[in-house]
Parts: sequence; C-alpha cells; structure tokens
Amino acid sequence: MAKQKQDSSSGRFPKHESGTTDRQTRDARAAARRKAVFRGVPVVPGIAMGVVRLKFRQTQVLSDRTIDSTEVERECQRLTEAVRLSKAQLLEARTKMQKELGELEAMIFDAHLAILEDQSFLKRVRAQVAKDLKPIEVVVSQIVEGYYRAMSMVEDEHLRERSADIRDVGRRLLDNLAKLQNPDVEYPELEQVPGEEGDIIFSREILPSDLVTLERRHCQAVICETGSGRGHAGVMLRAMNVPAVMGLEGLAEHLQDGDYVIVDGASGTVFLNPKKDVLDSFAKTRREFEHYKTQLNAEVDLPAVTTDGHAISLLANVSKQSDIDLAKLYNIDGIGLYRSEFYLMVGNSYPTEEEQYWIYREAVERMAGKYVTIRTMDIGSDKKLPYVKMNDEDTGALGRRSIRLAAELEEYQLIQLRAILRASAHGKVRLMWPFITSLEDIRLAKRLVRSARRDLEVAKKKFDPDMPIGMMVEVPAAALSMDKYVRDVSFFSVGTNDLTQYVCAADRNNADVAPWFKGHNPGMLAILKIIVDTAKAHNSDLTICGEMAGDPFYTMFLLGLGVTKLSMPAPQVPLVKKIIRSVHLSGAQNLANRALQYTSTSQIRELFATTVQQILGRDLGGWTRTTEE
Repeated sequence: MAKQKQDSSSGRFPKHESGTTDRQTRDARAAARRKAVFRGVPVVPGIAMGVVRLKFRQTQVLSDRTIDSTEVERECQRLTEAVRLSKAQLLEARTKMQKELGELEAMIFDAHLAILEDQSFLKRVRAQVAKDLKPIEVVVSQIVEGYYRAMSMVEDEHLRERSADIRDVGRRLLDNLAKLQNPDVEYPELEQVPGEEGDIIFSREILPSDLVTLERRHCQAVICETGSGRGHAGVMLRAMNVPAVMGLEGLAEHLQDGDYVIVDGASGTVFLNPKKDVLDSFAKTRREFEHYKTQLNAEVDLPAVTTDGHAISLLANVSKQSDIDLAKLYNIDGIGLYRSEFYLMVGNSYPTEEEQYWIYREAVERMAGKYVTIRTMDIGSDKKLPYVKMNDEDTGALGRRSIRLAAELEEYQLIQLRAILRASAHGKVRLMWPFITSLEDIRLAKRLVRSARRDLEVAKKKFDPDMPIGMMVEVPAAALSMDKYVRDVSFFSVGTNDLTQYVCAADRNNADVAPWFKGHNPGMLAILKIIVDTAKAHNSDLTICGEMAGDPFYTMFLLGLGVTKLSMPAPQVPLVKKIIRSVHLSGAQNLANRALQYTSTSQIRELFATTVQQILGRDLGGWTRTTEE
C-alpha cells in the first residue's frame, strides 16, 4: 500500500521535491554552517538572547489507498465530526485570546470558523471523496494545499498572507481526523520540546493556532523561516509583545536545538552562536536600554511640561482595546488616533453596526472622560478588506483610497459612522477623516455624517449632536491650503508618514526608495512650518501623529515650531516626555529656526542627533527609527 508522507516544514501538506542531489544538499548545509548572521523581516522589536528550541509539527502518514464506494458515507461522517471538533477548539482558542490579548486578536479565529462553515468547501471535499474514492484525509490535504498554493501566488499581499489561515484550518481538520481514527494517540499542536524560561522558539512556520499554546513567560522571542509579519500570526505576536523575526530563509538548514542566538527584532537580524564581542555588545545595549526604560517609566506620572512651563499634550495611537489598556499605563492625555480599519480587516465579512458600536463604546468608556479620536476606515494602499475585491494598482499610494472609495463603499461607511455616533453618547469622541485633498472631499464626508445622524434619529438612538469632526493633513494639497478648511472642520491632525512620502515622492512601503523617504528633508520641514503657522493664525486645534510625533529625533523641532499636541504609540511616550521636560521652549525655537535654514538632510540630521544626545546624555543609536544618511 502506497504511503504519502507530509513535510513538517509546511504543516501536514505535501511539498514538491526540488530535485537537488545529495552532494548539493551537503554543500548547502556546509555553507550554512559557516553562516552566523541571518536577516529576515522585523515583526516585533526588542532584543532577545538565549537558547533556541526547535518546534516542528509532527509528521502524519496519509494512506492513498482506494476505498470502497460503501465507505464514502462513513468518510463524510468523519468529516462532519472533525469539523464539529475543530469548531469547538476554535471557540475555546478565541475565548483564551480574548481574555489574554483582546477582542481584535480573538477575531482572527472568526476567520478560521468561517472557513469551516463554508459549505462550498465542504461540498467539494465530499464530492471528491465520492469521485476519487480516497480517504477523507487525503482529499482534505489535496484541496487545502491547492487553495494554499493558489492564494500564495496572487499579487495581493493581503490575500497571500490569508493563505496561512487556510493551511491552519486544514491542519486542524487533519489533526482531528487522526484523533477520531486513533483516539488513544495524542497529536499535539507542536512537538513538545523541554525548555526553560526565556527560551527562543524556532519553527519553520508559525500559525495562529500555535500561538494559542505558547506561554509568554516561557518564551522571550519567536523566529521562523516563513512569513512576512503581515498575517494573523504577526498581529498576535505584536499584541503579545514578543520580539519576533520572520522570513529567515535557510535558517533551519543548520540550526540545532540548544544553539545560542541573539534576536534583534527591530532590524530583523538573528545571530547564531555569536562571538564574545557580539554577545557583549548586545548584552550591554540591552542592559542600558532596560535601565533607561526603568528610569523613564519612573517619571510616567510627571506632566509633559518644558522647563519654562509650557504644557504639551501627549496622546496615544491605538488599533485595539489592548493598546488602550497599555496607553493608560503611560498616563496619556487621550487617544489621538484610533485606527478603526484594523478591526475591519481581520474578519471574512464586514462587522455589523452593533458589533462596531460595542467596540467603539468600550474604547470610549475605557478612556473615562478623555477624548478618543476615531479615524474612519483608511482603506486602500497597503490596507485591504479581505471581503472586498480591490485592484492593487487602482488603490495604490496614488490611487483610490480612503475618502476616494466612499462612493462605492458608502453602505459600509454609513454603518461605521452610525456606530461611532452611537459610541459618542458614552464619552468624548472626535471623528476624523483621512486622506482629504479638497473641500469637496470633506463636504462629502460631512454629508455622510448627516445621513448617518438622520438614520439614528429615525431609529431613536442616542448620539452626541456636537461631536467634533476633523481631518487628516497628509497630502501636500491639503497642507498648502489648510486655511480653506477651517470653517468646515473642528480640528486637524498631521499624518507625517503619508505626508513625508508625498512630499519626498518616495513610497514608504518600497525599500528601494527608502534613502529618499526622510522626515527631515528640508522641504518636509518647510511644509510642517506652513501647517503649524496656519493652525496658529486661525486658532485651530492641531495634533501631530505618525512616526515623527513619537521619534525623539524630531521632538525639539516640533516644539520649536509651536506644536502642543503629539500622538504616538504609548511606549514612546516616556522618551518624548523626557526631552520635553529637559528643554526651554526658546531653545527649541532656536533649533527649529536653524533647521529651517539648512539646505541638506545630512546637515539637519546632524543638528537633531547632536542636540538629542546632549539632552539625554546618550546616543539613541538603534533605539529610534531614524537612520544614517
């Protein structure tokens, strides 16, 4: 009887042989052993140093025997039972994730449940069993692998990442089919390798179901060969705050259980059995950074006030409820940017008004009287809804995105607006529209808000009729004509990430043009001054968000321009606050004036870096995102 053995590097689905000879394999492994540094995709920043533990899925041998036609019904019944078991496990996993990480991460398993409830998938499996007369395991493996390969080849990166969900569900089904066939045999998610606290976990592929069983207290980092960090596993690792690097191609060829590795999550670098000088360098950096973070966090309750008494509001950028809980630990003054689209992207269908209402209401209530600024869905470019077909070229950085999609996504937009408006009845909410480039855009946005209000009035549902409406300033056209918008909006928020890419004509997602993507480009600094001066002239509420706001490299310059509100990821608050509390406003103004007179990015970088080093008494080095020219 022929056997079909599955490869542990890709779950339990067959892998085509590459055709390499034994000699080529030996040569490749010999070369790999000489390699000590591997670069992959940075997923979660942080430095981890320790022993690596290899975790591979157990292989399962599938029989490709031919079954009798009388066995077809029994095989289909086994599928039904395996689906039932899988659903129960997924609901349990969802509950655990919701308690530990939050609702957003838990919704990842809703996508898995939706696959199991897809009747077209189940009908195809049953039909193929009847046609080919093969055991249910073989058919599930073939069909899932076919879906996986097809999705892995599409141009849309978001859909490619979702292929891992298909494989994860398929693997779970095979596990449960095996358990039903051999109930006395245990089939763990990952091979259980004895480990100590602080181990670094390596697996060829990390799937969401694997992370449910991963205890954070027994793991200080995760590294794997596949993945880009954009999939659901990456989302969960970021929520767990476990340093992680993916896409480490070739690492498994020479990595052995018990090897000592250094993981630099910020740069996506892994050092295998490093030399003493490398060990000492990273150990020193980690000690200094942890000590400095401790000092900074000790000042978390102190006000963000300059030495001459000018107060600065420090706000948080969040995507989910667990981010809000973290932000509150840093004593932030409010939520300056709630990225609503992340909640919309994790499921296989658009969330209902009621579902969104409770998410936004919970966020507002958690902030207990402080403002929560909710950005309407910023869809397009690198952010896609998996259930809406959008062409990459059509919705790219210079294509249709955000408000430009309002007409065709109007139904979705109104559902979200009604949910946000209803949440405003429970606390302070500000509504913010992204990617505004003309007065027509903001007037269309306000028309949609009026329509959503009328719907709620008819339904007799409460909302704040005076909820402030604002706009993002992230396109040069809006930045240079802000005075035209002051009558139509209550506040402005500068999205420095997009604004930089449009001012510098450098796609922020394209590594090939990274040298031109510089927030300290003289043109970018000049346009920021125009924005701040316009806001001052019209007494308009202005916040800076994006990476600039949380990068200490820019703090002095922004203070010198006259910015009084900064919104950033919560963990960046202590360092920015440290600089604010260390400077006199006149000193910041002098630095800003000097920077605006300089003509090159290298001159400006040297000015900013030197000043920050003098204030903090240390070189920030790799702790910030600003790199050498």
